[in-house]
Amino acid sequence: MFDIKYAWRAYVLPLFLASTVTFFGVLAGFVKAGHSPLPVELVPLFNKLSPAFLAGFAGAFLSGIWELIRRHRRFEFSPDALHRMWHSLLAAPLTATLLSAAFKEEVALIVAFGVGATPWRELSDLVSEQVRGLLRLTGSRPQEEASTLHHLQGMTRELIHSFKEEEITSTEHLAYADPITLLLTSNVKIFQLLDLISQALLHCYLGEKCESLRPFGIRGAIEATELWTRATQGTQEERVKAMEVLNEIAKTLELPVPAIQNLMTVLLKDPHVVFLRGLGGFLRG
Repeated sequence: MFDIKYAWRAYVLPLFLASTVTFFGVLAGFVKAGHSPLPVELVPLFNKLSPAFLAGFAGAFLSGIWELIRRHRRFEFSPDALHRMWHSLLAAPLTATLLSAAFKEEVALIVAFGVGATPWRELSDLVSEQVRGLLRLTGSRPQEEASTLHHLQGMTRELIHSFKEEEITSTEHLAYADPITLLLTSNVKIFQLLDLISQALLHCYLGEKCESLRPFGIRGAIEATELWTRATQGTQEERVKAMEVLNEIAKTLELPVPAIQNLMTVLLKDPHVVFLRGLGGFLRG
């Protein structure tokens, strides 16, 4: 599915830019170390680069290599990832040079290397917060909701990182994201993605209380609606057993039974839940 989304032509420009920036960065390191393959006239240009700049580049380069290995393992190396890589190779050394100037010479290079190794988004957020604090601009910035993806079972740091690249930072974002597009861009396994979206949909209504429903066999909205379907459309025996489970769920959540029934009805009619159930049933045959 990931290969369908990206053709090889999409990689030409980002690969060229990443290779070019890497080449000049490595070349600057060789020149600084006294092993210059360049004409003598060009050496002074590279020697003007500070050690902090090169340390920042080294940190960004090693961080990029690690990201390359991680993505190769998951088969999700997109052109966008290459664009972010060459951008970090340019932006991180400049930021490292500025930030390391505030530290003593003994630790300046370590700080510069660490700044370079920090993902650019985190680094830019950190710098932005510090500048806003210095300029007393904190009141003019709208409050942001904290990430809630970690509440979903099976959500690892790598998955959170992958979803964050797709501008998905909360359970609500994930719940109402297009699963087909997300499957193509993130390369997450289809059944794992459906399960996470199902959990996210239920989390939008119940929050952290979702965890207390797992002993009842309910991980997400799909399982919840299947239970409600048995309670309303199943055989007499299935209806009795399903209603018993719903009554126990109401006690566990400390909610009246009519509220649980209304929640199940809303979930059953939610178009996203309907789509997930249909897609899951189709894939399972």
